[in-house]
Amino acid sequence: MPSVRTAPFLTCCLALAAIGRTDAAEKAYPLLAGAAPGEAVRVEAQLEVGGDVKLTDDGKPRSLRMSVSAQIDYDEKALDIRRDEKYPYRSARFYRRARAAIKIDEGGIEPALREERRLVVADESGGQVKLYSPSGPLTREELDLIDLPANSLLLDRLLPERPVKIGDHWRHDDGLIAELLCLDVVSQSDVESRLKEVSGDRARIELAGHVLGAVGGVATEIEVKAKYRYDFQQRRVTGLGLLVKEKRAIGPVNTGLDVVAKLQLALGPAEDARELSDTALAKLPLDPQPELLALACQAPTKKFHIYHDRDWHLMADAGELLALRFLDRGELVAQCNVSSLADVEPGKEPTLATFQHDLERSLGKSFERFVTVSEGTSSVGHHIYRVIAEGRVADLPIQWHYYLVADPEGHLAVFAFTVEAELVERLGEKDEALVATIEFVPRGKTGQPTSAAARPSRPRR
Repeated sequence: MPSVRTAPFLTCCLALAAIGRTDAAEKAYPLLAGAAPGEAVRVEAQLEVGGDVKLTDDGKPRSLRMSVSAQIDYDEKALDIRRDEKYPYRSARFYRRARAAIKIDEGGIEPALREERRLVVADESGGQVKLYSPSGPLTREELDLIDLPANSLLLDRLLPERPVKIGDHWRHDDGLIAELLCLDVVSQSDVESRLKEVSGDRARIELAGHVLGAVGGVATEIEVKAKYRYDFQQRRVTGLGLLVKEKRAIGPVNTGLDVVAKLQLALGPAEDARELSDTALAKLPLDPQPELLALACQAPTKKFHIYHDRDWHLMADAGELLALRFLDRGELVAQCNVSSLADVEPGKEPTLATFQHDLERSLGKSFERFVTVSEGTSSVGHHIYRVIAEGRVADLPIQWHYYLVADPEGHLAVFAFTVEAELVERLGEKDEALVATIEFVPRGKTGQPTSAAARPSRPRR
C-alpha cells in the first residue's frame, strides 16, 4: 500500500498522463498537400478484381466468372498546380511496368503498354482526368489498362481543407468521387473520410460510403472502403488500400458487373526519373490535343488503322469486321461496322452506281430511298463514295450512312453507320470525321499505316 507521502505524487503523474492524452485527442492537425511543379514520385499499384461479368446471349441474361490481376508502376512528375491551391491538375508519367492478366470464362488476354507509349500525360483541366501519350494515340486496351481507380493525380484532394482532430470526419465532393471511381456521374454519395490516428510523422485516415452513379449509360451501385496514409514530412498521401464492391447493369457498350476490386497504392520519392526531366519533355506536345486524345484501332485483317474519339467504343475486332458504337451523354446513338474488301488494281474500284446497287440489294425490304449520293477525294488522295439511305426496321425509321474508301494502291474499306432517324442530328459529322482518319497499310507490309503522323481531312465534295 503506498504511503501518505507517495500517494500525491502518483496522483499527480496520473493526472498529467490524462492531460497529455486529452491534449493529443484535442490537437488539430493540418493535413496539407505540398505538391510542387517539377516534383517526381514513384507510384506502385497492384489491382485484383474477381466476380462475374453479365451479358445477354440471344436475349437471355448470362453470367461468366472473371478475374483481373494488374501491376502498374510509374514515375509521376507534377507539371501544373491549380491557382491558389496545391493540387496538380496535370502530370507527366513514365510507366516502368504496365501489364495485366484478364480471364473471362475459359478465355483470357494479357494487355500491355507498348514501349513507344510508356510516356503518358494525366490531365484534369477539363474536370475529368484524361490520360494520353504525347508520342501518339493509345489503343482502347492500353487506356483501360492504365486508367485505374484512385488516380494518383487526385489522391491529395482527399485531404481536408481545414485542420482536423482525431475522430473528425469530412465529406467528399460527388465530382471527386466520380473521378476516383472512374464513373461518368454520381447521383448519390455519402462517402466521407475520418482521421483515425496520428503517430510520429504519419496520419492514418479511413474512408467509407455508398455510391449510386452511372458509367457508359447504365446505373451502378458501389460500396467503397479505403485506408490511406498521410506523411507530414512529404506533405502528401503516400499509400492507399481501396476495396470496391460494385454491381453494374448491362449497358450498350459494357457488360454488367458483380465484382470486388482491391487496389494497393504506394507512393514515394522517385530516385531516378530521367525520362521526365525538363530536357526530355521540352519538345513534346503535352497539351490535350484532339489527335492525342484519339484512340487507335487496327482492323482484324491488319490492312488499315482508324483513329476515333473516346465517345466511340470498340465492340468487336475479330474476323473481317470492326464494330464500334457511339455514345452521347450515355445514350447509344449509332453503330459503325468497318470492313476491308479485296484489293483491286489502282483506279479499278467499283463505280458509285455499282456501290449504290449493292447497298440497295443488301438492305432488301428495309430500304426506302437514297437521301444523299456523292463522291470526292481526301487531302491524302483517298477516293471516297458517300451514300445515305433511309428505311425502316420493325417500323422504326432508320438512316444508313455508307462510305467506300479507296487509296491510290487499290486498298478498299467500307464504313456502314446505322442510326435511328431521330438521332441523326446527335451523330452530326462524327461519321465523316471517323472515315477521314483511315490509314491503309502499304502493300507488302503489316501493321504500319501509310501515314502515322498526318490525319486525312474530310473528302471534298
